[in-house]
Formats: sequence, C-alpha cells, structure tokens
Amino acid sequence: MSDWRSKPDLDDQIVSTLIAAVGSDAFMEMRGQFIDDLKNLHQAYKEEAGRGDAGAASQTAHALKGAAANIGLVRLSGLAAMLESGDTSVAADLDAVFETAVGSLEGAS
Repeated sequence: MSDWRSKPDLDDQIVSTLIAAVGSDAFMEMRGQFIDDLKNLHQAYKEEAGRGDAGAASQTAHALKGAAANIGLVRLSGLAAMLESGDTSVAADLDAVFETAVGSLEGAS
C-alpha cells in the first residue's frame, strides 16, 4: 500500500473536475454536506475503535476512505485505507489528518 503521508491533503484536480461538472454554487453546497458526512464518519470510527469493535470500525473506515476520495482528500483517504485494513498503528494520526483535510476542503473553491 502506498504511503499516505506523501499524498497531498487535497487533490486540486478532483476539486476542479467537480466544480466543472456541477458548477461553483452546487459545489459549495455539496462541500458542506461532504464535510458534515466526513465529521460523522470520523466520530463513528473513533467510537467504534474505542469500543474495540474492529469490524464496525473497518466498515466505517471504508466509508471514510471513499467519501474522502470522492471529494479529493487523498491523504485522509489513504490513512482511512490503512485503518480499514486493520492497521491501527496510524490511528493516532487520524484527528490531525482529519482536521487538516477539512480545513483544506473548506478553503477549496
């Protein structure tokens, strides 16, 4: 698996493609919904991992990976892929990577 740490926080090409496809106004609305969804998935993963529910945590990490990738958050998606595979050694990085990713997405236009 490639090293998620070497990935950019945000893939500007994905964002540009989304804006071209749906328009700037729709992207702004979509971006807000994506951020809400990502926050919910982030919180769910932390709760499931905290309970020791590896199966549920893996499923949520899978959803987080896909949601992040769809909006261009490639570093977060890569970290979530590691978590999905059961590699919890990177779990301590999740909060910081998540916050940086959301900040990058909030600044995208």
